Amino acid sequence: MRNSIQKETDREIRGHILKTLDFQYPDKVTTQIIIYALEASGYQCTPGQLKVHLAYLAEKGYAKADAVDLTDLGLKRFMVGLTAQGKDLIDGNIAADPGVKLYG
Repeated sequence: MRNSIQKETDREIRGHILKTLDFQYPDKVTTQIIIYALEASGYQCTPGQLKVHLAYLAEKGYAKADAVDLTDLGLKRFMVGLTAQGKDLIDGNIAADPGVKLYG
């Protein structure tokens, strides 16, 4: 069972993810850039945990992830971008979401 501190941390991480995407809007970033940005803000987030947060944000319509296959190099990357609804959430144009904590 998740305790209240972890739930609050999850809300903060989701907010930081959206802020990172907003910084690059309308362009997309790799999942690794998001992890670096979270680490720079003092949050530890594994790729598996990030996947859970991105799924949540995608289901809410705030973010969208696309797989990019670089078959020549044998690589597959995920590019993540902010949606118009995500931008509206950050800009305060739609009601606050209790599952996402945004600062300033």
